Amino acid sequence: MQKTSRISPAALCLALLAASSCRGGAEAPRSAQDEGGVTVFAGARLIVGDGSAPIENSAFVIQGNRILSVGRTGDLEVPAGAAVVDLAGKTVMPAIVDPHSHVGYYDEVTDTEIQDDFTLDRILDHLDRFAYTGHALTYSLGSDMPKFIDARYADDPKSFVDLRDASEGDGFTGSRYFTVGRGLAWPGTGNPRSTSFYPAVSPWIAEAAVRELAAQRVTLIKLWIEDRWGFDDPQSEEPAYMTSAVYGAAILEAHRLGLRTIAHVKTVHDWKGVIREGVDAVTHTVEDLPIDDELLAMIRERPGFVNVPALTSQLDGGSAPRAPGERPAWLDDPLLGTLKCRPFLEEWGRSFERQEPAPRDGGLWAQNTVRVRAAGATILMGSHDAGGRRPIGWGSHMEMEAFVNWLGMTPAEAIESATSATAKFIGVDDRLGTIAAGKGADFIVLDANPLDDIRNTRRISQVYLRGQKVDRESMGARWAAACDAEGRS
Repeated sequence: MQKTSRISPAALCLALLAASSCRGGAEAPRSAQDEGGVTVFAGARLIVGDGSAPIENSAFVIQGNRILSVGRTGDLEVPAGAAVVDLAGKTVMPAIVDPHSHVGYYDEVTDTEIQDDFTLDRILDHLDRFAYTGHALTYSLGSDMPKFIDARYADDPKSFVDLRDASEGDGFTGSRYFTVGRGLAWPGTGNPRSTSFYPAVSPWIAEAAVRELAAQRVTLIKLWIEDRWGFDDPQSEEPAYMTSAVYGAAILEAHRLGLRTIAHVKTVHDWKGVIREGVDAVTHTVEDLPIDDELLAMIRERPGFVNVPALTSQLDGGSAPRAPGERPAWLDDPLLGTLKCRPFLEEWGRSFERQEPAPRDGGLWAQNTVRVRAAGATILMGSHDAGGRRPIGWGSHMEMEAFVNWLGMTPAEAIESATSATAKFIGVDDRLGTIAAGKGADFIVLDANPLDDIRNTRRISQVYLRGQKVDRESMGARWAAACDAEGRS
């Protein structure tokens, strides 16, 4: 089988060397920033990412992996000897900060999920795909094995390098890797990857799991609260469902240790339950019933409460209107065509002949999210990318479009929900999420303005992460070669 991941020297680098010296994949072209020089990017429309008005004919100065200054061309002092990159006619926005993905289990070329084979090569391939599509960071939310964040579980503890630290290195080619580790769930209900989560069946086990995660430097605790379509343990008379006593103990212990919590819940009843116990955020939206006044009142009493709704993760045609049986136009998007092999896209397209389109207002899921937002919750973009029909790197762009089409956000608000707002939630807003002096040099260069049409976030010309231009050409060529080798081109 053709490997679809980054070439092996990257894996060796991560396993054996310090994070700051790792460089995976093909060697990227060196630039003035590599030598500590200064580069000026001039002429683009600049979307800062904080909801403020764009800066027309902008200029911003980068040294190394940091932005030194931002202003208008002609008003900004250009250091002597600085290299200049002409971006006239382009639009620049911050790189995306994604708080909800699941990496490492899916082979995007063969279109197979490998549940018990959590490999470094596959994770690195996924992080490259996120980088290719403009992500500065992705947060893997609850199904990661600990072998890449805890030396005790590593294949070779003596050569262990924490992947989170490695992905911060200036030479790393992919997006930054954040993770909640294993997450907590009732056995059989947390995720089909049944070996990956902590089986939380009592309060003291939940507390112990939280302490274990804290020891692994995990700062966000994931709780799965769902019966997974009526799962039942035939050997037990207990309901196969995490109880409020269990998740309440986990939340309390997390807060005692200075950690935050995020719960996977999809019903009115469970939303109320986790909010009563003090959960900090909820991922997914209410799917069973229209949200009632009691739940809305509970949200109003929690200023800053966060919801990451994942509206388009099932991708039933996206949020753009389509006729029954019509193939979605986005299946022909060049960005998606680079991420997935052609036979997969053709098969996916045929599936829509039998699939009803989503309601024009997004249906119950979206309209419940509208009410949650109106009650004062902070709505954050989260890709929920995991592979297959949730292609790695693609979901964030679909979700931003849905925020505009279904939630009534402006394009600027949708971009903010995927950049500065998510960076603040994760706690990296000191360096990511906006294009401003002192922040990291992580940005996307677009061929068209997403403030005119949010779909233009997909029209990517260049991506810069940590001050370095991402070698998207080599990445795309690698994936195309892998599709060819598998006979899936």
